[in-house]
Amino acid sequence: MKTFILALATITTALVAGLFYAFAVSVNIAFAQLPDAAYITATQAINVAIVNPAFIVSFLGAPVLLPLATWLDARPAFTRRSGYLLAATLIFVIGSFGVTVLANIPLNDKLAAFHTEGASAAQLHDMRVAFATPWNNWHLVRTLAGIAALVLLVMACLQRDAKS
Repeated sequence: MKTFILALATITTALVAGLFYAFAVSVNIAFAQLPDAAYITATQAINVAIVNPAFIVSFLGAPVLLPLATWLDARPAFTRRSGYLLAATLIFVIGSFGVTVLANIPLNDKLAAFHTEGASAAQLHDMRVAFATPWNNWHLVRTLAGIAALVLLVMACLQRDAKS
């Protein structure tokens, strides 16, 4: 059971980290080239589309499975592997999940309330700047945290001796 939970924690973390990474190295770059109205409309569409069962299972699965994997591994004794798992858990829960919930989602909600129809070019630009700059900065934080957590999970998985 312990190995299965660790595998699920690693897979869900990898899926989220991979999504954030792919977004950073492709979607954000492409979107930077869009005019303001197109950027806002496309971003609003992604923010709606991302709330789907496949994403939710990974996004909510990782912060549930990581602490569980850590707890299972640390019993009966805390080991090097447990240390990697604890570090991965803290980094992911705070840096990826927490940043998403406390920073990116509130920005997404503000963008969702903005209507492009009838907005002036200045209003469109102001909304884009108010959204994109902080959102991308926080996205970088959650992406790097997800990658760091994944590296630590791989290190935990590679530990041959749970007592080391």
